[in-house]
Amino acid sequence: MGNATNEKQWVAMERLRFIERAAFWRGWVNRQDLMAMFGLSAAQATSDLQKFQELNADALVYQTSRKRYEGVPTMVCSLHEPRLEEALVLFLGSGSATPGNTSSPDDQEEQASVARVALPQRVATPAVQRAVFQAVLHGLRLRVDYQTMSGKPADWRWIDPHAFGHDGYRWHVRAWSEGNEHWGDFVLSRIRSTEWPREQAAVTAESDTDWQTWVDMTLVPNPDMEISQQETIKTDYGMRGGKLKLRVRRAMLDYTLAHLRLPMTSGNDMDPVLKLLNEPKDL
Repeated sequence: MGNATNEKQWVAMERLRFIERAAFWRGWVNRQDLMAMFGLSAAQATSDLQKFQELNADALVYQTSRKRYEGVPTMVCSLHEPRLEEALVLFLGSGSATPGNTSSPDDQEEQASVARVALPQRVATPAVQRAVFQAVLHGLRLRVDYQTMSGKPADWRWIDPHAFGHDGYRWHVRAWSEGNEHWGDFVLSRIRSTEWPREQAAVTAESDTDWQTWVDMTLVPNPDMEISQQETIKTDYGMRGGKLKLRVRRAMLDYTLAHLRLPMTSGNDMDPVLKLLNEPKDL
């Protein structure tokens, strides 16, 4: 059996975090929010609000006319790290500010206050994902039916995977190719099928030098831009001393450079693989 005391403490802490999120992002919270969200009694909701004030005394003020606690402009969160993405889901889901609306913005066809770039999903089948995950988790070699961009038919090959990577658009698995004898990135959506992994991999992550090596990058605004534009870039990226420092695995360096629209170490540009057949029209 699990530790019931710890579970109760975790649930109680989640209620306090909800108070903090609602006050910080939406601007206010009341007993009805807690009662609706967690199925609490009025007495327990009142107790939770009092407990939060004990933990963060300067965060809330009570507005008698509105019968609610409001987050002060200078409110500092002490129970969670504020994230805009979380606020969008909780308080702008479906264009609603209803507490506890946890539907993902990606699932909303229409949303009055939030829009995201709609990109096609590039995913492997659940069976492929499961087999690859098991191989990574347990250090097993895996036989996959893989389709490359070379134009050749898909073929079966043995790989020794050890890690997952995401290039900002899609997942790939970092693996040793037994046939070609080199480390590479195998895009999950190009794995058509797999056999179930059973044998221990002969090559381990320690020999993947590009994965084990970290690269320090220092970025500055383009000196060819106007001074005012350079200052904007510094603010936009939160640069300190006019510089932005990033640390990435060498195996992920080109993906990072591509997102930053910088020349890749391979010298290759990202060639488009899609073509727009029609002009976008207003709906």
